[in-house]
Amino acid sequence: MAKFKYIAYMFIFSLLCGIILPLYCHAVEQPDIDAAACVIAEVDTGEILYAKNEHNKMYPASTTKMVTALLAIIACEEGAASLSDVVTASENVNEGLTWDSSTVYIQPGEQMTLESLLYCALVPSANEACNIIAEHIGGSIENFVAMMNSYAAKLGCSGTHFTNTHGMPDDNHYTTAYDLYLLTREAIKYDSFMTICNTPSIEIPATNMSDVRYLVTTNYLISPDQPNYRYQYAVGIKTGSTDSAGFCLVSSARKDGINMISVVLGATAVPLGDGAFRITSFTETKTLFEWAFRNFSYREILSATELTAEVPVAMGEGMDSVIIHPATSLTEFLANDIDVDSFDRSVTIFGLEDGTGEIAAPIAAGEVLGEIYIYYDGKTYGPVSLLANTDVPLSKAEYMKARIKETLRQAWLKWVLGGIFFIFLLYAAFVIRYNILRARHRKRRRQAYEAGIISTIDRDKRR
Repeated sequence: MAKFKYIAYMFIFSLLCGIILPLYCHAVEQPDIDAAACVIAEVDTGEILYAKNEHNKMYPASTTKMVTALLAIIACEEGAASLSDVVTASENVNEGLTWDSSTVYIQPGEQMTLESLLYCALVPSANEACNIIAEHIGGSIENFVAMMNSYAAKLGCSGTHFTNTHGMPDDNHYTTAYDLYLLTREAIKYDSFMTICNTPSIEIPATNMSDVRYLVTTNYLISPDQPNYRYQYAVGIKTGSTDSAGFCLVSSARKDGINMISVVLGATAVPLGDGAFRITSFTETKTLFEWAFRNFSYREILSATELTAEVPVAMGEGMDSVIIHPATSLTEFLANDIDVDSFDRSVTIFGLEDGTGEIAAPIAAGEVLGEIYIYYDGKTYGPVSLLANTDVPLSKAEYMKARIKETLRQAWLKWVLGGIFFIFLLYAAFVIRYNILRARHRKRRRQAYEAGIISTIDRDKRR
């Protein structure tokens, strides 16, 4: 027991002194991505796991529609619009569009709900639906584009500028992979957005000018009709492709409680023969997701069940120490090859007595006695409170001894006791001198009596 306590005390001392152990340097093999730019990030922590040319300005193509839909859904959330709004297409329905752009052939004067328009924009990527949405939410296409730029700037998208609602080519219409990640991180917060963009196919109701429309997604990662591309963990979001932008894909995925966002811009279509192509925006997005899920996970770096240290206790009834443990476990998103046992720890114990390195009883089980921080690769995790494992009652005898010792250490008491002792010495000296003088006086009177000089000796003085 004594040996264990000695080791525990040295452990606490080393932590308090900040002894640092060398870090284990991890080296996750990077994914092989040919796209011009990409980002993959974990959603909850915002950790960028891999990026390539993420701040290069690129043409976003139809990934632009994600922002158009997001602003419409935000307007609905704020009460400025409703998904059930019936919207009439104006004569501007095809503004900025070419004859060969993606469309569901909505005509001027046609009426459909805002929700149907959002499905048209996000599922088959209908350009004209975005113009109709823009006029309904922003009053005009021009004003809505200004809203798009303002919203992007608010999120910190410093490399983004929009000139239209749909992503048709324009030299001044650009973004970055990182900015699209920021926009996507906001978009996935809205359930209605995720429901629509994660729809493989849907029928939307007939309108005043059209029969029922059957919409099929352009996102092959979620399409049951595309087994060569389908990725079972994918959740939405938006494709895009033009000659100038290449093939683009913004996607999210969820696996084992971990949420990822991937952005791939400037991918290519690789010929496979017989007129077939492999669209690498899909395959490289799958590569990024699989790489991330394989190499990263949430890992426990501190357990609530571990006994962190043994702390010396003063004045305990039958106990001179108490074990402490973390109040909660600490789980962080980390690379799987990191040795969590190599993380540095710093423990602070509250209420240590000066000069003794002890804490004073009584102590209740669950009482906060300190805190712990954990460090790795320049990052700080915590603090987590450290709790007493058991009760430590106060020993009354030890308490009295400690109080007496403490009292005796008080400077004022030393002066008082010194003064009392000095007065006692003066009194003793006075008594001694008085007794000496009295004895001499009695001796002289006795001698005088014996010599007949005086006839009597006072009774009191003979006592």
